[in-house]
Amino acid sequence: MTTHIPRRGFLGALGLGAAALALPGCSSAVDKASTGTGGKKVLTIVQGADIAPATLFGQNNPNFSINRTVFNTLTEYDHRTLRPQPGLAESWQVKGNAVTLKLRSDVTFHTGRPFTADDVLFALENLKRPEVASQLKHVAQAVAKAEKNGDHEVTITFAHPVGNAFDLFEIMIIPDRETIRELAAGTKIIGTGPFKVDSYTPGTGVTLSKNPKYFKPVKLDGVEIKVISQSTSMVAALRSGQAHLALDLAPLDAAGLKGDSGFQVVVSDANDSVFYVGSNVTVKPLDDKRVRQAVAYAVDRNRILSQVLGGIGKASSLPWAPSSPAYDAAKAGTYSYNTAKAKELLAQAGASGAKIDLFYNAGLGTNAKIAEIVQFNLKEAGLNVSAVPLQAPDFQAKLTGGGIGGLFVNGHGFGQLSPATLVKGAFPFNAEKNASKFTDGTYRSLADELWQKPGAPVYGKVNDFLLDQQFVSDLVASAHTFTISTKVKGLAYTMFDYLNLDGADLA
Repeated sequence: MTTHIPRRGFLGALGLGAAALALPGCSSAVDKASTGTGGKKVLTIVQGADIAPATLFGQNNPNFSINRTVFNTLTEYDHRTLRPQPGLAESWQVKGNAVTLKLRSDVTFHTGRPFTADDVLFALENLKRPEVASQLKHVAQAVAKAEKNGDHEVTITFAHPVGNAFDLFEIMIIPDRETIRELAAGTKIIGTGPFKVDSYTPGTGVTLSKNPKYFKPVKLDGVEIKVISQSTSMVAALRSGQAHLALDLAPLDAAGLKGDSGFQVVVSDANDSVFYVGSNVTVKPLDDKRVRQAVAYAVDRNRILSQVLGGIGKASSLPWAPSSPAYDAAKAGTYSYNTAKAKELLAQAGASGAKIDLFYNAGLGTNAKIAEIVQFNLKEAGLNVSAVPLQAPDFQAKLTGGGIGGLFVNGHGFGQLSPATLVKGAFPFNAEKNASKFTDGTYRSLADELWQKPGAPVYGKVNDFLLDQQFVSDLVASAHTFTISTKVKGLAYTMFDYLNLDGADLA
């Protein structure tokens, strides 16, 4: 069955503001599987891509399984209220542009070294380093002063008001400063979390064991993370009992488990997955916003939603989740499937019949299927579109390097919390530098206003600007999924969709 968890009807919070999922027990093939060597409770996770230790400081989907299992953050949002809850910080006070955080005194790193205020100061400085990628880097760079008030208290003062400081506190893992170089290389992955890394084999997976000194009781004895590139093979691992949890199965593969009482498809209420078509605005004819608007009208969003995403999500022209204060239901429907309107705009721009390349990550089945529909729709509208599949590393390198020479299909997050995080940090929308090479002084000013003076007036202005310029054409606001055996109890996740296994158990 598929479970959609409404924001206000969310089940009771488990641990530090993460969503607890109480699952019914029933019989299936996985019930016959051993829970681990010597009767130990070992949760086995399968995912389509390997973890990437060098990218742990920002949101990167393959790291969802270790960001919050191996590490902790200062705070974590409550899913129902979206108010920050304690993490490594027990409490805090906000005064003007300063936040004073009182830290837990009973936390140690996996090496046995005590966690102190110095580790928070180091984490902030680490994010400022040029080689460290994080969607919240702009918040760390806005810190005017960070100082400790003893071993377990820090005061962080920002140079100006920021509306997303607690987004930073939730996404910023606290690494071990003594092994930071080894962390980037993946040779030592050390945090303070409920599980510690016993071994990591790049391309294959990670073995974790319980952290005996964790500051809360942990029920699982360990976690195995296995990399299985094909979604259908992940399903087979679930059915055979070789795995208990699959991260982000292809939606249609997950749908095949709906009738099996031994499994449940949990749809994240964070709604942190939006699929889009991006335009490199330096490539003709995409330098004309009428062409980009034509693209937005040409795509059949509802077909993508039903045929590719299995109905998980909602067609939308905006980047925000419904939980975002910037979400506007009326404006979300600005662009809908209208081939005639697309043809009209292309004719006005003198772009009818223009040749355009459409790039996509061939390693992601969902993106490949969306690209097929986008290509078909754009040809219907009168564009001569050639699909260009790229392997994951090539696509990512071109995306981040601004080297995509046309249109591109991809997904983005950061529409679920503080709107400033999207326009200041999410790479498709970053007002300073983005994948579309879109630069505009008005947009930069709006992004700064949204960051420093958030509120309904600027939300409306930003929405109108994005809908007009269409350097990103949002298609469907969807969600990450966790497909689980009903043996799994107490699964939780953060508002950035990082797995939280503090209270997880195997029946």
